[in-house]
Amino acid sequence: MKVKVCVGSSCTLLGSMGILDQIDDLKDIISEDADNYNDEELEVEAIKCLGFCKETAEKVAPVVVIDDEIMFNATSQTVMEKIVNKMRK
Repeated sequence: MKVKVCVGSSCTLLGSMGILDQIDDLKDIISEDADNYNDEELEVEAIKCLGFCKETAEKVAPVVVIDDEIMFNATSQTVMEKIVNKMRK
């Protein structure tokens, strides 16, 4: 699973660094409880800017992309739920 977290200025101000920290913690939890999760590797990438804030006048930050599925106004909770649901056996 590929997770991209935007760390541009707007996304960072609205919590993307906290999302990255939570994903790191989740990776540890998944590795400790491997029996309940599939063997898919969780790749996390911090992207300088995904460009979505520039394309729209609406507030969309922070932006996270999970396997090409874009999440606008992402929170740690919504991102963790999406990752866990995709990785659970």
